[in-house]
Amino acid sequence: MQLLPLSPAMADAARTPAFGRRELLAFGAGDLAFNIIWGLMLSYLEYFYTDICLFPPACVAVILLCARAISIVADPVVGVVIDRRPAGRQALPLLRIGLLPFAAMIVLTFVPFGGPGGIARYVWACLTYMGLCVTYSVSNTAYGALTSLISDDPAIRLRLASARMVGAGCGTLLIAVLTLPAVDWLGHGDRRHGFMLFMVMVAVVVAALLGLVATLCHERARAHRDRQPVRVLARALLRNGGWLRLTGAMILVMLGSTFMFGALVYYVRFVLGGSDHDAGWILGAMNVLGLCGSVCGAALARRCGNRRLMGVGTCLCGTWLALAWMCPPSWPVTVVAMCLFGLCLGLCNPACFALLAEYVEQGARTSGVRTAGLAWALNSTASKLAFDGGGSMLAWLLAGYGLVAGDHAQAAGARAGIGIGFLAIPACAFVAAGVGVLLLCPRPATDAGRLLRKE
Repeated sequence: MQLLPLSPAMADAARTPAFGRRELLAFGAGDLAFNIIWGLMLSYLEYFYTDICLFPPACVAVILLCARAISIVADPVVGVVIDRRPAGRQALPLLRIGLLPFAAMIVLTFVPFGGPGGIARYVWACLTYMGLCVTYSVSNTAYGALTSLISDDPAIRLRLASARMVGAGCGTLLIAVLTLPAVDWLGHGDRRHGFMLFMVMVAVVVAALLGLVATLCHERARAHRDRQPVRVLARALLRNGGWLRLTGAMILVMLGSTFMFGALVYYVRFVLGGSDHDAGWILGAMNVLGLCGSVCGAALARRCGNRRLMGVGTCLCGTWLALAWMCPPSWPVTVVAMCLFGLCLGLCNPACFALLAEYVEQGARTSGVRTAGLAWALNSTASKLAFDGGGSMLAWLLAGYGLVAGDHAQAAGARAGIGIGFLAIPACAFVAAGVGVLLLCPRPATDAGRLLRKE
């Protein structure tokens, strides 16, 4: 099957600038934007619903599941649209189209609606979060596909993955350090009002950052001359064993992350006896070390390979959490475990996304069908389902152990459930993911070539 250059016309290809530092920085700004939102959803959405809106944890679980169900349809549809668009204009137009609706839904999701006893507030929360999920799917799937579409060069893709992780670390660091202090300052003690004003500022920043990606990034990867039927794309992707196994490992990582980050505020407040601001500082310290890990991750990946770095780093993440679970709860143990966890996660994250891009490209060489859009879309769907599935399971876990929404003191049973959700379950998920990568994921061609050069 014949492959074409990036642009449908040679004149367009000639006008595409070479990949450079400005484009690399712009691409990293994209994950900075998405992880500002992801960090808010991961660390503060359940807290916002239970402690600000005073929703019962079981209701929060239902809202998360109902909202995420729409992503089962939205993400694959976006992915198929990307794969069926002409070369050079596959992902970036969708990113531009989805930018403003995404910014609007960021604000509306954090605007409380209705009285304290009415059902309207639950309906509003569900509808706005569904809207956020759909607009996130459009923008984020297009952005993720750019990792494969900006260049065919594995070295450039590793640089792109590293830039993504640095941007992601900066985004989660900003959210960890600024969210609650900014909410309190803007709302003058009224967190409902403070969250609304803070999210307006967040939406403006996110729109500006994604505007950089839409303006400065370019698609250069080759694409098929003909639009492939959906069944051909799906069949080619489902035969890509490396992509399937790595996506399974990433589901476990996301599940563990959702439990850990979602329970962090509760653990700090009710188990360690600190404040929710202390949880933000722990997140900040963890993300600083995660940034350091991301900066060093590319060099390590070039030495030992993306697959090995991803597997070993993920196993170490789970090991630190397991050791913290075995120790009595204390500030020193928690802070040290979180910092080591952040460092290891930062090291392996660039390798993870570079490895995913390699498997997508390897599958295209094997099958003759390029599935970059659908591959990144379904990977994103799986991760987001794990996120909201994990969030729902955490909410049900806390409800089952007797957590009382908005209460300033919790019973011993509730504190035990918080500890399980914060440390025990994430430890198992991360270790299982790391072992799966090391034992089940095939070695990509670039890793094999690296070993041959060493010999």
